[in-house]
Amino acid sequence: MKIAGKVCVVTGAGSGIGKALAERFAAEGAAGVVCADLNEGNARSVAAAIKGLAVRCDVSSEAELKALADAAVAKFGRIDVF
Repeated sequence: MKIAGKVCVVTGAGSGIGKALAERFAAEGAAGVVCADLNEGNARSVAAAIKGLAVRCDVSSEAELKALADAAVAKFGRIDVF
């Protein structure tokens, strides 16, 4: 999949595989990367390093997932990869 120019939302982006994905998407030229994680501090650190957006999110909560999607669209206008 070509990521260049896409807006990507990555859950679990504060560490491990999620962090690696967020960093890779940014390196591949994503138009925007939203770093979502339960640990807001970790999400902020990753987002700051890649010029992305950090959002604290518990993916088991429908309301928080909606808020995550709303934040991504408010910042970048759309979501291409979730």
